[in-house]
Amino acid sequence: MLLFMKAKITFLSLMLCCLFPATSFAQIMQVVTQQDALAIAQTASDAVRLNDNHIYSDDTADAPISGSFLNMISAKKFIARNDIKKSVGDSEQSYKDVTLTEPGTLSDVAGSDIYGIDSIVVRGPINGSDFHTLWSASLDGRLSVINLENASIENETIPKHAFWDGKEQLSGPGIYVISLRKIILPDNIKVIGESAFVYAVHLESINIPSKLQELRRECFYECRALKSPLVFPKGVTEIPIQCFFNCEHLGEIILHSTIKHIGEGAFMQSKIKSINLPKGLLSIGNNAFYGSSFEELTIPASCQYIGKNAFAGNYELKKVSLNFGVRVIPEGFVSRAHWLKEVIIPESIEVIDRNAFEGCHELMDISLPEGLKEIKCDAFTNCKALKKLIFPSSLTFIESRQALQSLEAVYCKALIPPTCHDITFSGSPNDIPVYVPVGTSELYASATGWKHFTNFIETDDFSTSSIQEISFDNKDGDNDFYDLTGRRIVHPIPGQLYIHNGKKIIFQAGN
Repeated sequence: MLLFMKAKITFLSLMLCCLFPATSFAQIMQVVTQQDALAIAQTASDAVRLNDNHIYSDDTADAPISGSFLNMISAKKFIARNDIKKSVGDSEQSYKDVTLTEPGTLSDVAGSDIYGIDSIVVRGPINGSDFHTLWSASLDGRLSVINLENASIENETIPKHAFWDGKEQLSGPGIYVISLRKIILPDNIKVIGESAFVYAVHLESINIPSKLQELRRECFYECRALKSPLVFPKGVTEIPIQCFFNCEHLGEIILHSTIKHIGEGAFMQSKIKSINLPKGLLSIGNNAFYGSSFEELTIPASCQYIGKNAFAGNYELKKVSLNFGVRVIPEGFVSRAHWLKEVIIPESIEVIDRNAFEGCHELMDISLPEGLKEIKCDAFTNCKALKKLIFPSSLTFIESRQALQSLEAVYCKALIPPTCHDITFSGSPNDIPVYVPVGTSELYASATGWKHFTNFIETDDFSTSSIQEISFDNKDGDNDFYDLTGRRIVHPIPGQLYIHNGKKIIFQAGN
């Protein structure tokens, strides 16, 4: 039966190759259907707008996923269609230099040879019709290098969908992609239109014109081979929605101080290793840098809005600095930045939103400033190395679950216990020391959420409370011993330093 099935598959394979000689058997077996491709493209376009869902990469099997878009379009689903017109453009010439006197005439001047060449220089006036000709030659021919530096482009604008036609490129069993690898633009270009180079997956090199003023949404969407550095000139004020989505070979981005806004998913999944966020930047959209690869991040004081998951999934991130002026650390801010070790939070911060530091496995210490009022659900969940939390006196609310299993000590300076839920500290050991202001231990011991703990220690010196004289909430008598973190010791060891009756002592046998 097995041999019969293998023979049947081989026969079908040969039949497919005979019916579709211009397409390899590997391509036939690997592509997705047109319906799948349309769904994939729509999911990718819409996914970063699902603001109420968390985004996780697919290496966390039990995590919620807002769609499979993070790894949904692999290279095997892209198809080259450039065999179709080779019989029309079988020219031995691999290069063509064309001068136009009227826009819209490239097709007539270049002729069918344009499908057989791999590079072209175009001079003179060109318009959207000429861009369509170039797109067609790159899709159905071999055209991979285009030099337009001496062309006069209509309205000084690269047209919308200049190198993309969804009706054509989504018309087959998968996503047909163009061969374009390099393009040189005139220096006077002011606008690069919406989706101009979308799915130009082989595009490695493009110059950013010095006169550029505007990039429109999704103009380099899924340009997976695009390389850096990309330097944006004075005059550009915004990096729009999904502009460089999944440009996975970008390394360095240099932004001019005129940049004010970075849109939703602008550099999502682009693996950026270096970027400067300029002074004067006002907003960063949802998922703008999701899945980047830079090690340090500094948010300027001018940035008053940071969207959800803006820097989430950055596994290389080690240090984050927020400047004074930022008021809210947003939902999912640097969630799953596994190697994050240092966070600098200014006193202007009032709210740490849900999942802000979730899954920062290496974060051992974080200083929460005076002025902080609220900590939302799961802000520090799965921070597996976090041993100590010091809550400021301004804190009034800690929402729901925090899942802080690794905690060894809690410090809270608030005279009135911050409002909690029953499960706020349910994942933390209940016998760890909880340092509270003098005279407040009974309030904390009876407060919702806080009564999870059993070891309250009163102090008026939170900076050194574990090693100075301390007032204990000692319900078991005066003979208990505590280590320097405040943990009650049942069997003290001779020669070790402990706290006993509010003083440091070296324990001796017979004490």
